[in-house]
Order: sequence, then C-alpha cells, then structure tokens
Amino acid sequence: MPRIIYVLMLSVLLVVPAGYSHAEDANDAKEEDAGEELGLVDKASGYVQSSTAYIDDAQGRATAGFGAFMTQVDGFFSDATTNQGALDNDSWARIRLDTQLIEGGTFEIDPSVKIRVSLPNTERRFKLLLSTEDDDTSLVGENIPGAQVSSVSNNQNASAAIRFIRSARSNGNADVDIGVRQRDGDVQYFGRVSLGYRTKLKRRWDFSASNSYWHYNKSGFENRLSFDFRRVLYYKEDFFFRSFTEFNWRKGRKGAIAGQTVGIYTQFGENRSLALEAAASYHTALNEGIDDRYRGHEFRIRWRHNIWRPWFFYEVWPSVSWPSDNDYERLYSLLFRLEMTIGNR
Repeated sequence: MPRIIYVLMLSVLLVVPAGYSHAEDANDAKEEDAGEELGLVDKASGYVQSSTAYIDDAQGRATAGFGAFMTQVDGFFSDATTNQGALDNDSWARIRLDTQLIEGGTFEIDPSVKIRVSLPNTERRFKLLLSTEDDDTSLVGENIPGAQVSSVSNNQNASAAIRFIRSARSNGNADVDIGVRQRDGDVQYFGRVSLGYRTKLKRRWDFSASNSYWHYNKSGFENRLSFDFRRVLYYKEDFFFRSFTEFNWRKGRKGAIAGQTVGIYTQFGENRSLALEAAASYHTALNEGIDDRYRGHEFRIRWRHNIWRPWFFYEVWPSVSWPSDNDYERLYSLLFRLEMTIGNR
C-alpha cells in the first residue's frame, strides 16, 4: 500500500506541477519539438550542401588534374612543351559499376574503367587506349544470360594500346592499334587493323560496315565483320531503328559466331534515353563445349538517365531470355549500372 501511494503522489507531481497549466505544457512541448525539427532540417540541409559541394569539387579537381596530365602525355608525343603549344584536349575517362541479378540467385558485380587519351598535337592521328570493359571483346548476342560458352569466354580483362588513326575519306576510316591485352589467361601483345565504311542510303537509311583483324602473339588471329543499318523514324533524329549484325572467327575454332541485335532507340530531352532490343546468337559449327548451334535469344529494355550532375548516369536493363544452356527455358535478369565520367567527353 505505501508503494501505491508513493506512485500516485509522484504521478500528480509530474502531471500537475505548480504554476503551470496543461495548455502551457502542450505549447511549450510543441515549440521545443518544432525547434528541434527545424534544427535537424537545417543540419541535414547543411550536410547535403557541404557533401554536394565536396563531391563537385573533387570531380572538378579530378577533371583538371586528368586534363593536365593528358596534356603532358600529348606533349611527350609532340613538340608541345609549353602551354601555348598545347591544343584543347578531349581526353576522357569512364568509370562503371555493373550489378547484375539473374533468376536463380546468380549475383555479379563488375567494376570497369575505360580511358581514351587524345593527342591533338599529333594532328589527332594518335590515341592512347586503356580499358577493362568487355565491349571491345565481347560478341553480339553472347551476353545472353547462360549463353556464354568456353569457346568465347570473357577472360579478356584489360587492354592498353596506342592507336594510329587515318581517315582517308569522309565516309571511310582506317585504324591501327598496337598494344597489350590479357587474353586466355595470359598477357599478350597484339596488333589490330580496323577498316570502316559508312554511307547514306535511300529512304533515310544509314549504312556502315567495319572489319577488325587482331593478331595475338600466343592466341593467334581473330576477325570480326559487322554491318550496321539505321533508319530515322517519323523524321526525328533522336528516334530511330537499328539492326546490327556481327560475324566472328578466331584461331582454333571451327566456323563463325553470328550475332544479331535489332532495336528501337529514342531520347527524351537531353538527359533520358530508352532502347527496346532483341538479340540472338548462332554458331555455324559445333565446337568443344557447344551442343547447340543456336545459342538463344533475349529481349531487353535499356533505360539511361543523366541525374544530379552532367557527369553522372545510371542505367537499368530488365531482360528476359531463352538460352540454350538452360534448355531454352525462360530466364529473367536485371542489370543496374552506375557511370561517372572525368574529362571533356
């Protein structure tokens, strides 16, 4: 009983303190809460602004430092030893982080870097290239989930090369690369010759073709032949249809790999773009590890958005495929990409 009385007395003292009313308590509490909320909002806004300013400053310093270093590299290959002799440099670096989730629990994270160094003081005839991306080595149609096979394994992790550019005509070009690439588990020297041709056809069609020939000191040759057709739709330059076909041959493999991609591409304003694509792959001959010539097909949506800053992008690729390695059963996958650029791209 004494304990109960003590609790009741304490409750009365807390609820009805001398000289104050319930309304005054409520008003004071509201004012204190409002002040705390405003303080938290101000602090959060300050943190966001300071963080954004710090990121902008870091990216700006990285771009300035990258540009200065590229100008020095350009001067090494030319007589531009002073700032007056240095021309505007459009070199750039791209950093990507790809995260892919495939139905069944497969989860992959793939960071990559690509650097392209322009050398304007060499009359723009030379470029330096450094890349860990797969786009220079992967095959059209072979990115279908589950369709990768040992004969076209993506173990070409990095490459560095110097490129000699020779544009003989406005509708043709010839490039020569000499460099080093990690391929088939070995670091190899390679040479590459690429010929390209482009022209305008009737009914708003654009056509381009290219052939690239590599020779590696250990793996031997590889050749790729591609054809690209584009047509503007409804007289809008940012809305077009594209068909891209590629054939690939390499030493030690019978026949060729044929890849086909068709799609519709459009852009919304300056910051957003959308693509609807279908891709397929076919082997003209059976090789070790390949039981089906038709490797499968895939339908995907690609959404790209430039947000927050001009140098920051994200992409989302939902897709559904029917790969041969999965007995042509339906397979869902999702790729999410973050991309940041440094330089004057």
